[in-house]
Amino acid sequence: MSSHTFLSVFRSRGLKQAAAGVVVAAVAWGGGSYWFGLKTEQTLAEQYRLLQSVPLFVVKSHSYQRGWFSSTETTELTFNKKLFTPYLSMLPANAAEWLDTTVRYTNHIKHGPLPEIGDFGFRPGRAVVTTEFAMSEQTRKTLQKFFGDKPPITVINRLNFGGGGTLTASIPKFDYEEPLAGVKVDWKGLDTRIDYEPGYKEYAVDVKVPGLNVEAATKGRVALDGVHYQSSHRPGQTGVTLGSSEMSVVKVSLDAKESLPYEIKLNELVYLLTRMRVGEFINPVGEIKPSRAVLDQLRYQIVTSEQDDFVNTRGKLSFAHLSVDQNSYGPMRLDVSANHLHGPTLVRLDQALSAIPFEGVEPAALRQQYIDTIKKNGLPLLTNNPKLLVNDFYLKLPAGEVKASGDLALNNLREADLNKPADFLAKVEANASIEVPKLTLESMVVAQARNLFVVDETAENPPSVDEIDDLARNLLASQLEIWQEGHYLTIQNGQVRTRMNWKDGKMSISGKPVSMPWQEAPPAPEPEPAPPPAAAARP
Repeated sequence: MSSHTFLSVFRSRGLKQAAAGVVVAAVAWGGGSYWFGLKTEQTLAEQYRLLQSVPLFVVKSHSYQRGWFSSTETTELTFNKKLFTPYLSMLPANAAEWLDTTVRYTNHIKHGPLPEIGDFGFRPGRAVVTTEFAMSEQTRKTLQKFFGDKPPITVINRLNFGGGGTLTASIPKFDYEEPLAGVKVDWKGLDTRIDYEPGYKEYAVDVKVPGLNVEAATKGRVALDGVHYQSSHRPGQTGVTLGSSEMSVVKVSLDAKESLPYEIKLNELVYLLTRMRVGEFINPVGEIKPSRAVLDQLRYQIVTSEQDDFVNTRGKLSFAHLSVDQNSYGPMRLDVSANHLHGPTLVRLDQALSAIPFEGVEPAALRQQYIDTIKKNGLPLLTNNPKLLVNDFYLKLPAGEVKASGDLALNNLREADLNKPADFLAKVEANASIEVPKLTLESMVVAQARNLFVVDETAENPPSVDEIDDLARNLLASQLEIWQEGHYLTIQNGQVRTRMNWKDGKMSISGKPVSMPWQEAPPAPEPEPAPPPAAAARP
């Protein structure tokens, strides 16, 4: 065989092998893409089932068209009107129009193993899902005023080979102004990232909002700077979701130019929690006058863990400084815990509360259903020695410092004890240590006295507000003096301090025993008067 013939045969075989390799690669690529398309549909079907379980929405329509290399999923949602019906009277007048709104979005799905190769992306994965929201022409024009040609929201869901993935959502920043109305909005954008594992039971969330500044010429200004939220959750052995969540805000600013009336209905809150009717005199009523407020370094954190069948959770809230007009407050810190909570009971209670039908139910009836369900399913929370703690509370006020700590525990409680108040209280153990500025107590008493006493301006010589304030201060000073002489509290450097303890059904304040009304001995019966001498001598 000549060299020329040999080269021709070699080249022919090489071309055939190359062609065969291309065919095999194409078949493998196509088969792999089709297989990843099947697995992606399963993953997104699970996401769709989660969406269906959200009571806020009703799914009007849903379709999934799976192709070889890509697929399309389209969903239409509307708000669940039955859920909002009992509360329509509390919502704005045009709320009914909002509830009729239809949200339509389309997921454009590119299959793996290299789903973004068409855009020169070489990141491997099961699929990449890009969400497109449909909107009316009017809505589109309105959003263009803020975002210009940028999409108002971008949502990308990257599915990993194992079934988990990463979902990112972002809203671009904008700077909007209406000179005639005196309105300015400076939005710094939003970035959200959710990393989730297969089954969506374990996930981590990260949300960042660099800032928001809203100004209205006649109303004032409100601004947020440096909002950051993070959380990480996983299922525990008892079924309770464990993990942590925390949020920080660098600064919150408010500059109000109008007065805002307020009335906090504490009496309704007391009735909701205790079913006891209390008069409206306890309700703080007043008016927030035009003011400027700045809050620095606001933070909160919640951590939940478990040990065997019991769950422990701890929460912290703090801020560095709060200024309201000329007054300065802070730092403030609050650290509370709830320990030794029976995990299986928490799960059962959550399931029972979630099973309560709430669509179209009046708020009062729904509240009663919740209370009855808690009574029926929550007993093991009380009989497994739970403990609540205020580890630390501190607040710096212009008048001084507020400090508090304490704990409340139930020890060896039995179901039968709930039917006997004395037996129940014998199983309660509580401790508290409190320190409050005297001037702060005076301010609180004076404010409540103004709500309690109604001044009739038509009466002859009606008491003035100053007279009511002086009366309240004198009554408080007299009572504090009595308690101090009895060694129930101390007053030093303008600070009022006391300690309280409850154990074995007995109370002590600053170490001095205090009898409760039911523990006091009944008064001795008065002796019967002796009969008159004449009656006694009569046979």
